[in-house]
Amino acid sequence: MLPQGLGRLYGGGLAINDGSVYANFVSSIDGVAAIEAGEAPSGGIISGRNQGDRFVMGLLRAFADAVLVGAGTVRAEGGRALWTPEFIFPAAADGYRELRRALKRASTPRLVIVTARGGLNPNDRALEVGAFVLTTEAAAARLRNTLPSATEVRAIATGNRIEVDAIFDALRSDGLQTILTEGGPHLFGQLVMADRIDELFLTVSPALAGRRGDQSFGLVQGVDFGRSPKPGRLLSVRRQESHLFLRYALKPASPGGG
Repeated sequence: MLPQGLGRLYGGGLAINDGSVYANFVSSIDGVAAIEAGEAPSGGIISGRNQGDRFVMGLLRAFADAVLVGAGTVRAEGGRALWTPEFIFPAAADGYRELRRALKRASTPRLVIVTARGGLNPNDRALEVGAFVLTTEAAAARLRNTLPSATEVRAIATGNRIEVDAIFDALRSDGLQTILTEGGPHLFGQLVMADRIDELFLTVSPALAGRRGDQSFGLVQGVDFGRSPKPGRLLSVRRQESHLFLRYALKPASPGGG
């Protein structure tokens, strides 16, 4: 059950099962989730920095053991962002902390960054505070010499491709069970292809982003499900003025479940 203050802001209760892997995105009406080839802080731009969206982002982070992102998502934020509940919505910081205590979570979720090439800026605030970088053997040696000591670097691939199973092996080995991913679309596409996503929280912003060449992406990039699209099951709908907050299950209901 949510603490009273969070429940009031959310407009009801919210529970996320321990061990779940869930995603949070915002998209435009025309389905764009990343602009400028993913090099811009797309979520804030597309949502218009909507406060309801920022509150939900913080709330979903508050449930998680770890926030899983690709290196492109970190670069796009420009070096000052933190992937903590209170950073994105400071007004609910006390409620987020109360929720984490009730869930017996660590004080903040661990930021986990996946990068095959090692394209990270050591001066990024999130790396100075401390993150968990999953990368290839080739990139790991360089990153260990350049990233702040607060950040752990672990090689989980011998070649140039990082497999989804290896990501989750590393997470579980560190006791990180309940995982929120905030993308980007390439990483999310790999996770969906591997049937790793249990739920998707999607904010639909009342905006049209448009598309030109390969500068704009939807939620999924780099994989094609062809004539067998991945089905979703709508669990809830909330609205704040013209923003919609949708929750989907991306896996079939368990036998006897709702």
